[in-house]
Amino acid sequence: MEHTVAMQRAIALAEKGLGKTAPNPIVGAVIIDSTGNVVGEGFHDRVNSPDHAEVVAIKAAGIKAKGATIVVSLEPCNHTGSTGACVQAIIDAGITTVVYAVSDPNEKAAGGADALRAAGITVIEGVLKDEAAFSNRAWLMKIKKNRPFFTWKVAATLDGKVAAADGTSKWITNETSRGDVQILRRQADASWLGPIR
Repeated sequence: MEHTVAMQRAIALAEKGLGKTAPNPIVGAVIIDSTGNVVGEGFHDRVNSPDHAEVVAIKAAGIKAKGATIVVSLEPCNHTGSTGACVQAIIDAGITTVVYAVSDPNEKAAGGADALRAAGITVIEGVLKDEAAFSNRAWLMKIKKNRPFFTWKVAATLDGKVAAADGTSKWITNETSRGDVQILRRQADASWLGPIR
């Protein structure tokens, strides 16, 4: 499996965490062996989960992680908080190559690529960077600009109204579009933000 295909899968896995990981980012990870076979996958599925995406994938791969490549949608964290640093888990697993899409802008967790290189691990960055950044745009906005990412959704009739004047209308949209709104809400992931300055 080539790196771009594996990264597409990592991004798809990351998106399974949308709306559940705040204040953390969404992250997906795929481990491929030297023959290109997937031997482990994982994603950060919720805040306060015991493991980040990389560790979930490493556990899934078991001993097959040794000498393998891990493809991650976000630079592995170099920070110990409620979980251990993913960088150390990667080193301990014997992974020899790390491919990631987006550098971590969070000052607390950044520096993973440098730490991995210092440990003798090959690091390739920027694979499908724009696609991964788009998936994680709400978190990236919060970290980089200290404000929420939002989308304004308005349902209006052809004559520019949002409801009947007499109050009889309940919905202008259909069930499909209301379902789409729920997806957009999960992508914005702004309910956890504090006051905006």
